[in-house]
Amino acid sequence: MESILKFLPNRVLRLYHGGSGIDRLHRASNPADTRFPEEWIASCIEGNGRAYHSPGHGISRIEVDGKEYSFPEFLGQHAAEVLGREHVGRFGKIPGVLAKLLDSAERLPLQVHPSRSDALKYFNSPFGKTEAWIVLAVREVNGEAPYLLAGFNETLDERLFRAESLAGTYEKGIDMLHKLRVVPGDVVVIDGGLPHAIGPGVTMVEVMEPSDLVIVPEINCCGSCLTEKQRFGGIAPDTALDLFDWRKYSPEELRRHSCPVPEVAGKGEGWLLKQLIPASRCGYFSVWKLEFDGVCRTGNGCGVFRIGILTAGRAEINGVPIEQGESFLIPQSCVECTVSGSGEIVMVLPPGERGEAF
Repeated sequence: MESILKFLPNRVLRLYHGGSGIDRLHRASNPADTRFPEEWIASCIEGNGRAYHSPGHGISRIEVDGKEYSFPEFLGQHAAEVLGREHVGRFGKIPGVLAKLLDSAERLPLQVHPSRSDALKYFNSPFGKTEAWIVLAVREVNGEAPYLLAGFNETLDERLFRAESLAGTYEKGIDMLHKLRVVPGDVVVIDGGLPHAIGPGVTMVEVMEPSDLVIVPEINCCGSCLTEKQRFGGIAPDTALDLFDWRKYSPEELRRHSCPVPEVAGKGEGWLLKQLIPASRCGYFSVWKLEFDGVCRTGNGCGVFRIGILTAGRAEINGVPIEQGESFLIPQSCVECTVSGSGEIVMVLPPGERGEAF
């Protein structure tokens, strides 16, 4: 299979407001913040959470030779070509990674995702939800500078934080997390167990293990009240809080732990490849960025499929036109790939890569 798979728009309903940054990425004429602040990419899981339940909501759709398919439906017939036999043998006929575009217009509730071992133990899931954020754009919202919250700082009072978590309202707990001021290009890795929250005014690519497991202690979730089951994922509240990474990080320790510095991996005439997150960082995915101006060609030295998001410019990939904000997948069986145009592509690779993304 030499043709790439182009994903169709797949906005997902959430409880928080946002999405105007995704609209701007797509060059929409009237960007607006709504309850559809995320766009799921290469998704074989439903986005049915606390806000909305509908069959197929969040499942990606693709266009192949002018015909539209559900992504899981297409993989049911072509998984070996698209994902690769090794990947299918390890994970089945689903990608072992999920990507999203996300844009926030308010602070999301503080939350924690389970590690892979905790996900298997408490949720009977083979996937946890280690994730990563690649910041694309930022803006002030109501005069507040954009930020991200991640990891406990040195003021952590675990007994008080647990008490406020059980009560469902944070008076002092939010200030016990590091507040990271961010700019475009920043990269943050959120390991399973690390407490975190996305602040207002951040547009990002979010990469994660393919699950939607979450612990959200706050009762007030962006104006909606959560039940205890919704807050603690259906497990005992004290047990859910045990899934937190309770370590105190200094600012320097957090940066070393969660903020990898992009490195140049390769360059040629008219192109530059950067490694944003190496596979060795968490073992569940890697993330790269290709900057290009002209024509560049590659084989598949990484040995896996590649999920791409055109975050700037305009491109043609193996003859398929891609506009800014659109996403696609280069199948594992695609031996040669030609990219022409000018712009930037964020590339997400699943576990098992053996070389560079491009």
